[in-house]
Amino acid sequence: MNEAKPLPITTPLPGGLKGFVSGFSAFAVGLKLVFPGGGLFRYALAPIVLSVFVLTGVAAGAFFAAKYWLVEWLQQGWAGWLGGVLAFLLTLVIAYFLFVPVMTVFAPLFIDPICEKVHQRYTGADLIGERSAQQFIKRQLFALVQSLKWTLVVLLIQLPLAIGALLTGVLAFVAIPVGAIIMGADLMDYPLALKHYTVSRKLGWSKRHFWPAVGMGSAASLLLLVPGLNLFVAPAGAAAATLLMMATGGGSPESSEHP
Repeated sequence: MNEAKPLPITTPLPGGLKGFVSGFSAFAVGLKLVFPGGGLFRYALAPIVLSVFVLTGVAAGAFFAAKYWLVEWLQQGWAGWLGGVLAFLLTLVIAYFLFVPVMTVFAPLFIDPICEKVHQRYTGADLIGERSAQQFIKRQLFALVQSLKWTLVVLLIQLPLAIGALLTGVLAFVAIPVGAIIMGADLMDYPLALKHYTVSRKLGWSKRHFWPAVGMGSAASLLLLVPGLNLFVAPAGAAAATLLMMATGGGSPESSEHP
């Protein structure tokens, strides 16, 4: 067992505005950990490179699909040009919201090790330890199912709200907080899945620690808007979510979280 470092966020997690600030701060700590010099950059490098391909693939696919639909709908010259502009804007929105759900597919390979290293640093113990090939395959299948679930949530809830907000502006008051809530829950799935939390336990955790998760989700949503830095969202979010989990006792044998 390694020597544990003090947890760099408030524990136990507070509620309300203080909890929101704690979640936001946790993401800032996670970002610092995966930046060069933070100690975990070598583990974050692979998901960062993968993020480039994921963002490019999602953006390219969304652009051509959106442009085809919009230009077919708007046939004439000026309308076709307008369709191209709208397709570009729609591409940015789709890539923004689908990035983290798509990255969930690759969590067993690239994100789980970050959760493990953060847990080792601040508890001195393994989070999951060595896994057999069978356990890894089971985890990969679970990650695939989770990715599909979050993608459906994005397509059915977040994306319509975001597009409505772009077109009207009024829905922005709904789309922004909803996006932060979903982002927080999405990122929390990384470490909680490694602790074999069922859906009901995850929902229970999110209910009990709503504001810290929203604070983390808000910080991650903001970083997604910054080109270049948005590549760090998945590894930083995984590190931050692990910190939040540990702050509630969810990563220790003496966990206060109940099945």
